[in-house]
Amino acid sequence: MISYTFEKWRYDDQSPTELIIVFTDKKNIGLEELLNVEGFAITLDDILVKIELVISGESVIEEIGTERSLAEIKEDTTTIYDLFEELVPEEEANPTIKIATLELKEIILDYQKHLKLFGEKE
Repeated sequence: MISYTFEKWRYDDQSPTELIIVFTDKKNIGLEELLNVEGFAITLDDILVKIELVISGESVIEEIGTERSLAEIKEDTTTIYDLFEELVPEEEANPTIKIATLELKEIILDYQKHLKLFGEKE
């Protein structure tokens, strides 16, 4: 099981406070990039839809991503790639991550629950 916490975060003094997910092991930075989607064209619900398409058997593989991270979702395993891998020095590239697809779904659902609670407190 991948360990994570939730933290309040602000881009700058004028920005609203947001709740972000932070993974204990920094090798999971690509997963952080994928799930902290505030300001991107995708949502956590979009990722869940892709997961459901694969789990239900409607699709064999689905892809979704942000400007930096791309998730390749298959029935058993989701692989998250760094789209900057060829553009940045090797030491700055996020490692490729493999996570059980059902575990990814559980993490997203937990994150959504915490986001809802955070929104109700704000």
